[in-house]
Amino acid sequence: MTAIMDVLQLSGGIILCAGYLPQIRRILTTRSAHDLSLAMWLSVLTGLVLMEIYAVHLFLTAGTRALLITNSASLAFSIVMVGLILTYGVRPTLLVRPAPERLRRAPTDAVGQTVQRVEQAA
Repeated sequence: MTAIMDVLQLSGGIILCAGYLPQIRRILTTRSAHDLSLAMWLSVLTGLVLMEIYAVHLFLTAGTRALLITNSASLAFSIVMVGLILTYGVRPTLLVRPAPERLRRAPTDAVGQTVQRVEQAA
């Protein structure tokens, strides 16, 4: 019965850890974490640290490794997430806007022509 429970724990932990990967990839691709809550991820990280203490205790007293393995992996991914949020979530997003003098130049594309028409109508 213990082996079945270990398999369930490991399976659940692998699924949980796999859930971090798309979010980490998105942050690295977009270089933005502005939509993520640092407070939420800090609370997840705190909870995982407390669970890690419990997992270490279980490993030392009962020899249970499954919880320690999956919790350690989740803790590592949470540390990565908090690091990414601190790196990419505190900077404002860069909105590339042409300078006003660039708008007044002769339009070379449809957007420039539209901007010039709007300026003339105003």
